[in-house]
Amino acid sequence: MAKTKEEKEKETKMKEEKKRVKRVMDEVSRSLQTEIKTTEGKTKDKSINYFSGAALVDTLMSSKWAEENDELYVETRLDAAEFCTGLLAKEYFIALHEKTKKGSDSSSEKKKKKKLLKFDVINDPEEFHDDPNKYYMWKYSLMGKWAWVIGGVVLLGVIAMALVPVWPHEAQAVFRYLTTGSGLFLGFLVGLLIVRGIVFILVWGGSRGVYHFWILPNINDDRLGIIETFKPLYSLSNYYEEKEKKERRRKRREARELGQISGSDVPSATEDKKNI
Repeated sequence: MAKTKEEKEKETKMKEEKKRVKRVMDEVSRSLQTEIKTTEGKTKDKSINYFSGAALVDTLMSSKWAEENDELYVETRLDAAEFCTGLLAKEYFIALHEKTKKGSDSSSEKKKKKKLLKFDVINDPEEFHDDPNKYYMWKYSLMGKWAWVIGGVVLLGVIAMALVPVWPHEAQAVFRYLTTGSGLFLGFLVGLLIVRGIVFILVWGGSRGVYHFWILPNINDDRLGIIETFKPLYSLSNYYEEKEKKERRRKRREARELGQISGSDVPSATEDKKNI
């Protein structure tokens, strides 16, 4: 059965309204994500930046959307919470559940400031809560200015590489020297990684797993600078002694968290070294 003219007009209006609502939600979510203050935390897989439901409503109420306009008018906190519920349903942000350990006081502000909070992701939240103790995180991060700059530089680099045949002869010679030098350096690094792996296996097997010997032990640590990466030149450690130290640190940390001992009662790292 063919649709009538009125039905077609109604369907067209519904599609336009959905597009308008989607556009408004995108614009408001970008604005909120830029303005709201977040706190660093952790989930099982990664580090995150989270915010509370009350903070999101406060940010929305202090934005331009709280002033009367044609697109969206948030007059009360209830209006803001209802709009945030729509954002949550469309998965602009994700609900979180704070993890708590037995014997710990989750309401202690001092502990929250000293230690990063850990969360579980709630896959199917029922509703949004205008509550300072309900936490959320944005599903996607906004692209910063540096991301656009780096992307532009990469794009220009690709275009420049494609135009190498039309470069002046002097520029082509410099380019060949640079690419050859880069290839040799990468080959040196790959060879070094292979050699250090072979040496580690020989020492580990010869000592039956007791000693670990690494050439340039920090070569793969991306948190260090270029110079620090090549220091020290080698390291030799006893596996069982290192394991015992880590176990003592773990027990000491767990004891502090459970409040069984005070910081002054805990032996320091220097005392551990003296006892070894």
